[in-house]
Amino acid sequence: MGIKSKLLFVGLVAAGAYFYLSDDREPPADTRFNDAYRLEDGSVVSISASTPERVRVRHIDSGEIQAYYHYGKPEFEVTNGFSNKAVVAKGHFTLNKEGQVTGAVINENGSLKNVERLALTHEELYFQNKDISLRGKLTLPEGKGPFPVVVLIHGSESYSAVDYYSLTYMLAANGIAGFKFDKRGTGLSEGEYTQHFPTLASDVRSAIEVLKHHSEIDPERINLAGFSQGGWIAPLVAKNTNVRSILVGFGTVVKLEREDRWGYVKRLEEHGFGPAEVAKADEFNELLRLLIEAPTDEAWNELFKLTQSYKMEAWFKSVSGSDSMLGQVVEQLLSAKADYIPNWAWKSYFEYRTKGSGDNFNGTYDPMKTMKSINTPSIWLMAGEDSSLPTPETVTLLDSLIQMEKPVSYKVYEGAEHGNIVFTKNENHEKEYIKYVDTYFTDIIEWFKKQNDL
Repeated sequence: MGIKSKLLFVGLVAAGAYFYLSDDREPPADTRFNDAYRLEDGSVVSISASTPERVRVRHIDSGEIQAYYHYGKPEFEVTNGFSNKAVVAKGHFTLNKEGQVTGAVINENGSLKNVERLALTHEELYFQNKDISLRGKLTLPEGKGPFPVVVLIHGSESYSAVDYYSLTYMLAANGIAGFKFDKRGTGLSEGEYTQHFPTLASDVRSAIEVLKHHSEIDPERINLAGFSQGGWIAPLVAKNTNVRSILVGFGTVVKLEREDRWGYVKRLEEHGFGPAEVAKADEFNELLRLLIEAPTDEAWNELFKLTQSYKMEAWFKSVSGSDSMLGQVVEQLLSAKADYIPNWAWKSYFEYRTKGSGDNFNGTYDPMKTMKSINTPSIWLMAGEDSSLPTPETVTLLDSLIQMEKPVSYKVYEGAEHGNIVFTKNENHEKEYIKYVDTYFTDIIEWFKKQNDL
């Protein structure tokens, strides 16, 4: 759902697609270019797969992002930003006799600049959690170990971390090993995709046990980096496993219900609506929650009644597609297909999708209780304009932990969106994403260097 999923509310969201479900996974990505590279000016970038026709290039020192459009060939065109298609340079990857990428040459207005691939070591590493086999990739720095390691914890995405994540290359370029793995049910990992926090935490703990016995890893310097949803999971891991430190990127310590509500409240605020419209949205949202917890015919009838009452109001249309349960449901209710789906079909599908889904740990989980129980040093890097997670409320709770003398610190990047990404708004007031926060990647690296005595 946008940049993260709402774990409890899958029932109504997909109904507008007329109840079509697919378990197909994405085909393997073109990862031959994935690694860290040194530019001619001495700065380092990470390159990782993005789509079949391009790779993403992230500049560690500045947060700048580029794309190299290669279309499956060594030659490529360079563009700046996340979506800008204007070509600013051309280049080609250099290959050795075995066909392996050794670097690149970039032509900027006739000026040729060399790009050198760093001599990092990459090891594909499969590990078990009970009867499930999970695929991981360990990236080691140049030099002799044992090294400290950072284990990356996924957000709610369902794509392959091994194929697409790039932070491990940045870390290894700075003397810290990085480990990423495909979440169960994604990439080449076995099992069924899930967002059940304890299950995901147990997969991380299994990865840690393998790394503890790796000859190039210092078992006393194992760290966690959780992003978005991973911010809930990392403390759960630390509660039962000894780790050196935790870094959370654009995560939160609020309960799931509060995090979900923020998605539509933030959208309403951005569109100039006030308390009256928020109250209506809360009313509709609480009804959706009732249908999840204790569905009745009366509640369903009230939902259909409110839908007819609100569907023509501006605020209702405004929350459509926001990163919230309400936003996803409204988007389906306002879709062209919705008029052709009878009420009984919505009810039947909802019952089918919510029945037998196991315990509701995520919905009742209190992350603050976990944070109070651990003494692992942690830093929280948050976006000041996050439309997905409630940064202001998170800051208040983190401050309370600091008052308890817990080893917690945080940094808020004012003006940044979820992902710690800088944006502008176009003439239609739509966000256009430009780059990462200037110091975001260096803040990550410096935290782990400090925590691991580097």
